[in-house]
Amino acid sequence: MTLEEKITMLTAKWYRYVNIDHHKDRDCHWYIEKVWSYGDEPYYIAYHHGYIADDWTSPKCATEEMAQTFLHNKLEKLLITEIKRLQGLDEEELNWQGITKEKRDQLVKELSVVFDKA
Repeated sequence: MTLEEKITMLTAKWYRYVNIDHHKDRDCHWYIEKVWSYGDEPYYIAYHHGYIADDWTSPKCATEEMAQTFLHNKLEKLLITEIKRLQGLDEEELNWQGITKEKRDQLVKELSVVFDKA
C-alpha cells in the first residue's frame, strides 16, 4: 500500500470517527500545499483546520513525500488517541454521548483494524 493510499484509508477512518457525533465539514479535510515564496525553492506543508483535531500545520517539508509522512503520522496518532479515549469511556459518559457499549465496541473495532498498537 502506498503512503497516499494509507493516508486515504486513515482519512476515511477519521471521517467515520467524527461522524459518531455532529461535526462540521471542516473536520473532514486534510491538505498538502506546495508553496513558492520570495523566489526560493518551493516547500510543502500539510495542514488541517478542524474543530475536533483543532488546527494543525506540519513543519515546512522539502518534498511532498515528507509532508505526506507528517500527515500520515498525525492522522495515525489522532486515531490511536481517540480509540483509547473511546475505550476508556464509562457507561455514564457513553450515555451522555448517546453511544451504546455495542456501538462503541464496533467503532473501536472498525478504527483499530490497521493498528497493531491501538
